[in-house]
Amino acid sequence: VLGISGYNKRLFVQPRTDRYMMVAGLILAGVIMSALYGGIEPMPPPSLSSGERGVLLIRLAVGGLLAGVGSTLQNGCTSGHGLTGLARLSLRSWVAVPIFMVAGVLTATLTRSARVLPADAATEMDIPDWTTALLLAACVVSTLAVIAALARWVASTSTSSDQTSALTARTFMTWVAEVFVGLSFGCGLVISGMARPSKVVAFLDLGSGSWDLSLGFVMGGALMLTFPFFQVAHFRGMEKAVLGSALEWPARKAPVDRSLVAGALLFGVGWGTCGMCPGPVWVALGAMPSVEVGVAFLGMLTGTLMTLWAQKNFAASDQKGQAAEIVQGVDAGEGTTTETSTPAEQEANHNIQGKTKIDTVV
Repeated sequence: VLGISGYNKRLFVQPRTDRYMMVAGLILAGVIMSALYGGIEPMPPPSLSSGERGVLLIRLAVGGLLAGVGSTLQNGCTSGHGLTGLARLSLRSWVAVPIFMVAGVLTATLTRSARVLPADAATEMDIPDWTTALLLAACVVSTLAVIAALARWVASTSTSSDQTSALTARTFMTWVAEVFVGLSFGCGLVISGMARPSKVVAFLDLGSGSWDLSLGFVMGGALMLTFPFFQVAHFRGMEKAVLGSALEWPARKAPVDRSLVAGALLFGVGWGTCGMCPGPVWVALGAMPSVEVGVAFLGMLTGTLMTLWAQKNFAASDQKGQAAEIVQGVDAGEGTTTETSTPAEQEANHNIQGKTKIDTVV
């Protein structure tokens, strides 16, 4: 269950070595693909003047900040909601995706994002043909099959007599799997063009004069794989991975709330402004390290941390407020009965007041 914004959040809320391994795989994918595959555009675009570059830095900082806040509020992004949420038939994702897509298109079109992040002609010519991408995909699938076979072998050979060795083997295979997941996902982002901000805004900016619809096919092609997988997984009731760790399945019918709607709007505005979202920005750090990519990354990181801090403090304030209401209710005389009431009436009043207190706490 891969959602990059969820990984970003857990890097700070629930830090674990395996999660850092997945992020390392994303960065490594950028490094490898820029050296061996090509199709990585320079940042900033060579056609921009010094003044236009300053405008670009502001857009990347603001867009990254909004994308970080939005993805944290809505608990998802183009991967979490777009690829896995839609495939799981999650109500929240089916609400969030149209909102951030419309917000992204309107923002990119009205602010003319494609003019600030123009496509580089040399990069377009440098992109390998489809046979190279197909060969790379075959290598990824083959490696995935090998890792899956090794994971099953480690899980089956782990014995209760040597818990230390079994735990070490499982941990190592988990790290290997996480690195490869990040590596394969990052390679897919580069091949599809999602790691290139100019490609993203060319899809979102309807007023650019050269609308690029290819990313729509990327999303459709990905859903053709994720949809049957998640449906089969839910049908079989899969609760654990091969190596024994619990699968974190979000609830399908989780309620649509204000945080989801506000987060989707903010994420869409940020995405349409800078052309980057949580997954591709990690790949861009390895593929095209520059001041511009660093500014977008720091913006998203700041937005995520700000939102987590605000959510933590608001939750603490709500708990204190609920506790204060209960104390005030008790001090005001809740739970007492009049002297003229009968024992049966006193018991009934006590039950009603006790239920009221429980409802208040919930």
